[in-house]
Amino acid sequence: MAKKRFSPIIIPKEAKVTLSYPEISVQGPLGTLEMRISSKVIVEIKENQIFVKNRENSKESSAHQGTMRSLITNLINGVVKGFEKTLIIQGTGYRAQLSGSGLQLFLGFSKPKTVTLPKEIKCELKVVKSAEKGDLTYITLKGINKQLVGDVAAQIKKTRKPDPYKHKGVRYEDEVIRKKVGKRAIVQA
Repeated sequence: MAKKRFSPIIIPKEAKVTLSYPEISVQGPLGTLEMRISSKVIVEIKENQIFVKNRENSKESSAHQGTMRSLITNLINGVVKGFEKTLIIQGTGYRAQLSGSGLQLFLGFSKPKTVTLPKEIKCELKVVKSAEKGDLTYITLKGINKQLVGDVAAQIKKTRKPDPYKHKGVRYEDEVIRKKVGKRAIVQA
């Protein structure tokens, strides 16, 4: 099996990386993140670059190498730039509001659904009025941990999945939902 060579991860000037096996810690202007390193890989820091190498020549070790490289890159991007995910609530009477430590979602149920937001996640709401689609509520989630931002976004979306017939529900901003026609009445001639 040929060894895969991954390009090294370049550490930006704003970030400070500390390696103490089996932990890696990244500190930046937005905060500090740390992660446990897999036992299948070797992580080395030389000058301003991070090298992730296989510990052994196996398929599993190669898989861990790519995963660890991506996770370390996400740690660095998180503390330097941060991550953001936007959801759209669409439907007549559908809306959201912040309350205490959570987000209340009014999605056509008898009671509002409440999603608790971790303290690391910042949430912004914006309502856009449009003639053909009704009121659209944009929920923007921001944080330094990519996985946490994605998990909270998925939890919010799960409260009311988008309906392909009426285009109602919660969807990601870049998600395209194909509109279905439904059953049509047969026209007698």
